[in-house]
Amino acid sequence: MLASSLAHDTHAAFRSLLKAPSLTFVVALTLGVAIGANTAIFSVVSSVLLDPLPYPNEDRIVRVAATVHESAGARGDRENTFSDRGYWHFRSNNRSFEKFGGYLGGAQPMPLTGDGPPRQVNVGAMTLEAFEVLGVYPELGRLPTPEEDAPNGPAVVLLSHELWTSQYGADPAVLGRTLHLNGTPREVIGVMPAGYDFPAPQAELWRPMQLDPASPNFGGHYIMGIARLAPGVTIEAAIADARGLVARFGEIGYGPAWFEGVYDGGAVVRPLRDFIVGNAREPLLIVLGTVGFVLLIACSNIANLLLVRAESRRQENAVRMALGASRGRLARQMLIESALLALLGGAAGVLLAYVGTSALVAIGPPSIPRLDEIGIDGASLAFTAVVAVLAGVLFGALPALASGSRKAMAALRDGGRNATLSRARHRTRNALVMTQVALAFALVIGSGLMVRSFDALRSVDPGFQADGLLTFDVRPLPTKYETPEVLARFYVSLLERLEAVPGAMRAGAVNALPLAAGTSNLTTVIEEFPPAEGAFPPSFYIYRATPGYFEAMGIPVAEGRSLVVDDHERRLGSVIINSSLKETYWPETSALGKRMFVAGIPAQVVGVVGDVHAMGLDQQAPQVLYLPMLDAAGSPNRMGLGAMSIAVRASVEPLSLVPAIRSAIAELDGDLPMANVR
Repeated sequence: MLASSLAHDTHAAFRSLLKAPSLTFVVALTLGVAIGANTAIFSVVSSVLLDPLPYPNEDRIVRVAATVHESAGARGDRENTFSDRGYWHFRSNNRSFEKFGGYLGGAQPMPLTGDGPPRQVNVGAMTLEAFEVLGVYPELGRLPTPEEDAPNGPAVVLLSHELWTSQYGADPAVLGRTLHLNGTPREVIGVMPAGYDFPAPQAELWRPMQLDPASPNFGGHYIMGIARLAPGVTIEAAIADARGLVARFGEIGYGPAWFEGVYDGGAVVRPLRDFIVGNAREPLLIVLGTVGFVLLIACSNIANLLLVRAESRRQENAVRMALGASRGRLARQMLIESALLALLGGAAGVLLAYVGTSALVAIGPPSIPRLDEIGIDGASLAFTAVVAVLAGVLFGALPALASGSRKAMAALRDGGRNATLSRARHRTRNALVMTQVALAFALVIGSGLMVRSFDALRSVDPGFQADGLLTFDVRPLPTKYETPEVLARFYVSLLERLEAVPGAMRAGAVNALPLAAGTSNLTTVIEEFPPAEGAFPPSFYIYRATPGYFEAMGIPVAEGRSLVVDDHERRLGSVIINSSLKETYWPETSALGKRMFVAGIPAQVVGVVGDVHAMGLDQQAPQVLYLPMLDAAGSPNRMGLGAMSIAVRASVEPLSLVPAIRSAIAELDGDLPMANVR
């Protein structure tokens, strides 16, 4: 009997909605957008924050680092990478880790040649132990052997599943094939499973790091530490163990001045998932709360619409009650109508959420952690169902109560002449309107602050002229340019050819572009401001640039001159500083002619250029030194001579120069791909 009654009421509710197609469409669309936004954001939150990493026993995998003083941390990051000595010290002497491995952060772009047109690929570097820590093994082939991960061992490489299928047609015969990676022939020994993307989503190949236990390096830090906790070991115990290892850094070559100037004696051992998620947790939860507010506003708005509709049907309900319909039956039919609307809105929401998440995965920035794992799954569908049910209850409860109210039915039988009921309805609708206004006001305030912040960022002068600028990256093969002198001559020839391209006004090169890549920071002793005894000298960001770089980028020269070709021939090296550094040390006097020692190499200030927000428009411009790239030809420090970013100032549409520039590069070096064109 109950089932028959429910079926009849459902049929009646369906017919009632069909009689009001405009209302049904508006409600379903409004609810669909609100539910779709909530489902999409929940899918992101679930994939990024809640889902376990795709590694066996991932809760035992941890990121390990020693911590440094805030002043010594690059970009405020106090979790330091390991030097070779530090890595082997931790690996050999720890008592908390079942396995301890290392890897390079991110993926290093390298040219892939000898297999069709030259192209740039992103290469991850990991020790054998890092692969074993993660517990993920190739779907085809094998991991490197200990001999292949040893210094001067056989050169091997693993392919990503995506590269294997797109470039090699998923051919199993790829095993044993030789690829020329960065000029070095490497044998393909395996293909990693689909979805494997550690340590960076962009990684397409992996090579063993081949770290040397006998390496004397303790000052160059570049190795990220990753480990698997031993059975029964807690993170707290591992932290205590790691701090003890840091305290013994003096045993591996760290002098007191270095150790006390850089390290604060602490250590970090934290779940790998926390490290990968990084700072994304709070923004994602804020966005989830925001779209939750949007859903509440939508439900309040829909409830108001349904209340108006219930009032318009009062004569119909009066007739039905006169024919014997109970108040509960009328309220139930209204709830069923709300449930059908919630079902339509939920279905539309799933469709919109699927489109939204697919678009996010396709075009989202790589800064979103676990981006490729985001999608609509069972948890997302369950969330949608719960949200749709709750939404149906929220916007359907008041109209149902109004339809089933004893006073309301009396008023309907009176033909709507009950002023008390009218006032009650007005109070209900006014309360809903006030709820909408309050929620909307909170959203408007938040949106206004966000727009204000965005507008403030737009008004920030980045320090260079982006209009009319073309940039791209090149990475010459080290096997073809074995000395700094040869590589320096190559860049001179390359820039001359680029400036000869019709429409190109000026060209220059730098080791890292603003807003696009990072650079190193080196300790620098300023002759006029020597560090106090026992104090650590300041550390500035160092860029290697060529003549023409400042002109191509549109970075103004505030004092002195720009770089010139013969800077590397001067007895005293030339250096250009930015305005922030100048104002810090010489606010009232000229900085020209001032002497400093960059990593022990003498240099003299020949120019001051404007500040560039190299690390982001929301961050202050760092204090920067620009050294002549060509100076590396006569210097033991080859930093900056390798992969370079090229900037070309164009008098025409910048991208229209790409074919001519590509041809000019091919004429000079047929194995040199042009990458990251923007």
